[in-house]
Amino acid sequence: MRRAYFDRFIIFLMALLIVFVLFLQISTTQSTEKLKNEEIQRAEQYASKIAKLIQIRTQNSLEITLKEHPEVRRHLNETLHAFLTKQYQYIFVLQKDEKGKYRFLLDASEDEPEEYQSIFFPKSEMFDKVYAFQKMQIIEQHEGVEEVWLSLVYPILRENKTEALLVLDLSESYGEHLNNFNSPLMRVVWMMQVLLILSILLLIYLVYSYSKLRKILLFDSLTSTHTKVFLEEFFNRNEVDSYNAILIDMDEFAQINNKYGYTSGNLVIKEFTETMMNVLSLNSKVIRTAGTEFLVIVPKDDSNFETLAKKLFTTLQEKKYLLKNEVFTQSVSMSAMIIPEGNVSIHDVQRILDVKLLEIKSKGKNALGLLGLDHFNQMKYGNMDYIKEALEEERLVCIYQPIIDTKTKKIVKYEALVRLIDKENGEKFISPAHFMDVIKGTSQYIKMSKLVLKQVFTVLHQYPEIEISVNLDLDDLYNADMMKLITQKLYRNKMIANRLTFEILEHNEISDYGQVALIFQQLKTFGSKIAIDDFGSGYANYVYLIKLDVDILKIDGSLIQELLHDTERTKVMLTSIKHLAEIYQYEVVAEFVSSKEIYEIVKALEIEYVQGYYLGEPKPLEVYMGTERN
Repeated sequence: MRRAYFDRFIIFLMALLIVFVLFLQISTTQSTEKLKNEEIQRAEQYASKIAKLIQIRTQNSLEITLKEHPEVRRHLNETLHAFLTKQYQYIFVLQKDEKGKYRFLLDASEDEPEEYQSIFFPKSEMFDKVYAFQKMQIIEQHEGVEEVWLSLVYPILRENKTEALLVLDLSESYGEHLNNFNSPLMRVVWMMQVLLILSILLLIYLVYSYSKLRKILLFDSLTSTHTKVFLEEFFNRNEVDSYNAILIDMDEFAQINNKYGYTSGNLVIKEFTETMMNVLSLNSKVIRTAGTEFLVIVPKDDSNFETLAKKLFTTLQEKKYLLKNEVFTQSVSMSAMIIPEGNVSIHDVQRILDVKLLEIKSKGKNALGLLGLDHFNQMKYGNMDYIKEALEEERLVCIYQPIIDTKTKKIVKYEALVRLIDKENGEKFISPAHFMDVIKGTSQYIKMSKLVLKQVFTVLHQYPEIEISVNLDLDDLYNADMMKLITQKLYRNKMIANRLTFEILEHNEISDYGQVALIFQQLKTFGSKIAIDDFGSGYANYVYLIKLDVDILKIDGSLIQELLHDTERTKVMLTSIKHLAEIYQYEVVAEFVSSKEIYEIVKALEIEYVQGYYLGEPKPLEVYMGTERN
């Protein structure tokens, strides 16, 4: 999981926990309040029943009945006493006299009950409001009234007039009981709150510590430039092809350390970095990749990159440093690259810049090397690790160029041409010009040949009506492993081997024609044909016709191209090759037929077969087979 997503997850989790704790606390509080309200409603119903009982027992007048009939008063006190429970601490009845003083009419207390008509001093104005508005009121615990949680004041009415007030005091212990009803859950909530607060404090500390550590990881302490860690993070968020890159190294810097000491050397590095950053824009990023090596990332829309690279190189070269009363300049080696569009890895960019920088240093240092798209492809696709990975993943394909019969204008054969498939762009093919010389003579070359033969034989099986030719370097014939591979393939596919032609390429003169003739004989055992490629130039000359048993001559493309420049002489040369081929019964193929003009001349010379971009570009075989079927 990326760090940004992990941070968001932690924040989301903490927020969720806070919401949960708040929800739990509010729910618990609401539950407790609901419980209290339900108890108050029950107390109101309780008071209503007691008031009705008193009204029934006192008939027409509460005051007169209680005054004239002490036995009724005593009986009602006893009755009210029976209503006392754990919930109700006190029950009594008050009446306001003519002077507005409240006096006890009834008191259910068992211990020291108040005397009849004794004065009561209320602590709240609510008593008067109940008397006046004839509506029950709840009064919070009175100051100075012990063991009382709250009082319920209920009006006793007769003929729509307030005759007295019935007071029910709910006990403090019962109030505590209600408060403590959800106390276990509340304790859990409080513990969670404490834990949450501690977690938040710990998180704040970790964020602070991480920010300090991150600053150490992302910024170089000496130069205040970025580090390699920053480079990785930066291109996790940004596209590589939106930038260009420069790699800079200070030449022979060890001499400064040895002469002036490491402290002075660090001062030079700091000045060097400041000079570099003064030239660059604020949008550029400078990464210290090694001791005196810096990678500069420049946005493509920032400025003219080539001009910037040259200005930076000149400025750093001309920068003067003062150490111990000595003034000197510091030479630098630089490689700069315009990064192509597409899926490009910053590691590939660094590797290519490293290779170019090493080349500059090997040629004397103190120079600037600018790399364009061609250099990028050449270095990227020519890297052994890249080629090895491509072959291991079988990112190899054969494309096919048709060979045309000039008389019938039909395709008689296809030449298989190998290409690697670009890792980032699966529709892009990589020419062997980038990688063939790199892998020649290595195990990767054998691996490539296996993949090519596998694809070619698959196609021969799939399309029984076609013939295919494949290129085979003369040096491959001397390689025991390669010959073993080829002969095994021919033996296992002997029924279709007669539709396969080996085009022999060479880069060196044949030293032992007898050995080569024997190898040709092995290849032709199962009916395969031998074609001499690039005949008429280089080492492929007329001696081949005398000493080797071949089937096809492919005239070198440079001779065919001369038809446009020295037509008559070239015609004579091509005519002589054709006549010799007729004598030895060789087939002749003219390569590099790139225009209609060349095609018409070759056709007029009665050369049987032609091949070139005018007649068909190298493409996947399915394209041509589909065309033919149509």
